[in-house]
Amino acid sequence: MLTQNLPEFWDNLYAEGKDYWNFKKATPALLEFFKHPSCPAEGSVLIPGAGFGYDAEAWAMRGHEVLAVDFAPTAVDELDHLSRKHKNLHSLDKDLFTLTPKDSKHEGQLFDIVYDYGTFSAIHPGRRDEFFEVCYKMLKDDGLFICLVYPLMNGKSLQGPPHCTSEGELFPGREGKEEFWLMKKVV
Repeated sequence: MLTQNLPEFWDNLYAEGKDYWNFKKATPALLEFFKHPSCPAEGSVLIPGAGFGYDAEAWAMRGHEVLAVDFAPTAVDELDHLSRKHKNLHSLDKDLFTLTPKDSKHEGQLFDIVYDYGTFSAIHPGRRDEFFEVCYKMLKDDGLFICLVYPLMNGKSLQGPPHCTSEGELFPGREGKEEFWLMKKVV
């Protein structure tokens, strides 16, 4: 049985059209956030679990330097295509849990922003602390972790990423199912 820890799991979802979280365009909540004064106007952005890269492209079009990371071949192909369109968007075929600022290949840097939409909900709940540790170590001091958590479930069922989140861990059709987190790294 395939698990979400394997690229094939995600490729199967894409092939079967079961990527229910996918807007097939930039996330509307992110585009709204771009208008908010708390949204950074500049800086480098790391997007672990970037999927097809719609949000990565939106950050790049704002002028940010973006590294979009995924390990599912279907997603990586899309990210590679976008990186050819935008000189400030770079793709990396890599398991996000292996990211390290000590690796000089592509991710050998610290970022002003780590942005996540859906990855937190997609990974196994037992790896969520590990996910936050990776994000923390990839951030510059005083960097921002921006996370759009989807879906919040509160006991209801919904098709979406493998592991929904609950209250404490929007847009039309998603009211009460999304939360936007904005956290600053403190050292």
